[in-house]
Amino acid sequence: MHERQYIEVAPGDRLLLTGNRGDAAFRATNGELVIVRDVDGGRIHLEDGRMLPANYHEFDHGYAVTAHRSQGKTVDAVILSADAMKRELFYVGASRGRQEIVVVTSDREQLRDLLGISTARPSATELAREQAPPHPAQVHSPEQPPLQSIEPSLLRKKDGHRHDLGMSR
Repeated sequence: MHERQYIEVAPGDRLLLTGNRGDAAFRATNGELVIVRDVDGGRIHLEDGRMLPANYHEFDHGYAVTAHRSQGKTVDAVILSADAMKRELFYVGASRGRQEIVVVTSDREQLRDLLGISTARPSATELAREQAPPHPAQVHSPEQPPLQSIEPSLLRKKDGHRHDLGMSR
């Protein structure tokens, strides 16, 4: 929950829009970064030509954003406060910068250890593969024949037609 607070806004300021708006007169997307062109009588004009409506109050200064909010954005330089970041989140934040990245941490060794920890969850296929017993065809050795062989004559549908298994005749 956000608490309303007043901020000073001046030309050149970067703002983070935090509320969606889909009106014909003004469209905004949560997470959008904009730059103030002018402030005129309490109206905020943006460099892209839009003007924030008087009833649109969902914005804050946009000079620093979380790694989660940075997804999909590209900037020239990134300063990353990386304490307690795991591998995937560090990658998201670090890969936003085009030219420069500065990593700030209070404990270099701890950061190195944490970056070795993945928070990626296994897919359903990976979980099923881990839980399933090995397939019989994967268990036999060249000296030991497979447990079951399929004869081509058994590969007939109920209507009498053969299944096409990509075998040559």
